[in-house]
Amino acid sequence: MSRVERDPERGRAAAAKLKALGVKGILIKAAEQGYITQLACKMPECFCPEELGGACYFEPVTAELSDWMPTHEHFPRSKREGGHRTLDNAILAHRLCNRLDHSLRVGRSHGSDLERIRKAREEGIRRNNVQIGNTEGGHIPTVEAEAATPKPKTKKAPEWKSLPDAEKAQYLIDHQTIFDRTWTEEPQLKGEKRDAFIRRILGFPKTP
Repeated sequence: MSRVERDPERGRAAAAKLKALGVKGILIKAAEQGYITQLACKMPECFCPEELGGACYFEPVTAELSDWMPTHEHFPRSKREGGHRTLDNAILAHRLCNRLDHSLRVGRSHGSDLERIRKAREEGIRRNNVQIGNTEGGHIPTVEAEAATPKPKTKKAPEWKSLPDAEKAQYLIDHQTIFDRTWTEEPQLKGEKRDAFIRRILGFPKTP
């Protein structure tokens, strides 16, 4: 399985921060061995509001199971595609981002999670106002619900998605951190390496 190069030194620093948050188990081991090198949510899209702290904001692990506590996610091979809970198939994620990503991929209802994100954004604004002393009159502005609720984004498709199959295959092979789920729903075969998987799905090289 293809992976980016490990960095145990940065990983140990990340492991220390995770331990301070009460994290145990595979995330700590993956960090100590250099597979996780940054205290940041690495889901395809992080939903933690910038007003709260964004991808690098995490709350401690407690019995209340905070939306923004650290959790483990299978990557580069997802559990749905047969990925296992191993050190070289682990990334760090927010609990809510992890759950919402799954809901979006399988078409599960997620309105309650969007509402939680809206409230988290309001809480982030309140905290920021308190920090800068903007509390005169006892009023702390809140964000409008319409602006706070994430809406379907009309993002411009990445340029690599419009490349011819041969060039796209090479681009995906060269960029190991691109999630396979962003360009295909097909799973890897057992024992199949990522470059062979990419060439098989994209039909490159062409069979004579």
